[in-house]
Amino acid sequence: MSDKIVLITGAGPTGLALALWLTKLGVKVRIIDKTAEPGTTSRALAVQARTLEFYHQVGFDEAVVAGGVKIENLNLWVKGRRAARVPLQRTGKGLTPYAFALVFPQDAHEQLLIERLGELGVRVARQTELLRFSQHDTGVTATLRRPDGSEEICESAYLAGCDGAASTVRAQLGIGFPGGTYTGLFYVADVEGTGEAVNGDLHADVEDADFLLLFPLKGRGRVRLVGTVRDLPESDHGNLSFDDVKAKLSSTSSSRSRR
Repeated sequence: MSDKIVLITGAGPTGLALALWLTKLGVKVRIIDKTAEPGTTSRALAVQARTLEFYHQVGFDEAVVAGGVKIENLNLWVKGRRAARVPLQRTGKGLTPYAFALVFPQDAHEQLLIERLGELGVRVARQTELLRFSQHDTGVTATLRRPDGSEEICESAYLAGCDGAASTVRAQLGIGFPGGTYTGLFYVADVEGTGEAVNGDLHADVEDADFLLLFPLKGRGRVRLVGTVRDLPESDHGNLSFDDVKAKLSSTSSSRSRR
């Protein structure tokens, strides 16, 4: 099987990181994704120390740290007042060289991985979808749909399903995705703001009546807000706008604009 590739379906951070790792090891890869372009929203933010330790082995850690924001403190707020501060820079001290919390939005993370793979001669095949596959003694035979709608047979040594909870690989192998969903409604907003809480720290409002997280992002005054929606009728949830939630933020920050 040494002359065959590893086929990776899904060009999110997991698939891209796997492609980078295998390429660094001298393994030929082909990575496909059914979307037309990489993600353009921030989505997942946190990068764990263990991820950075792995990235260090392929020379990718410094670029990720430089692109993100190191968080030194977690601030807990109750009724509009800061009740406690937790120094996060002490987390893991002496256990890892990355003893800090790092915020690096997923869209920027993916773009950095794509650029690094491009430098190694690997490109993501966009608008290319895995339809089905079969496993045999010498590897995997996969049927792909190309951008023009035609089908292609791809022979590979291995197939890596990195395409999320609704993965074609999961579905065909009957691998479930155990878990559940939150019953409440949450909003996510990336905004530009000012105020005491826009200081590079992580902030959490932990009142019984409300919930709000504020994450710092790269760039002056840019933050991610995650909070609960409690006051709107369920029928209005589909029409939720930033104006419906921004009043809840006045105790910790003042928003100037939103993306």
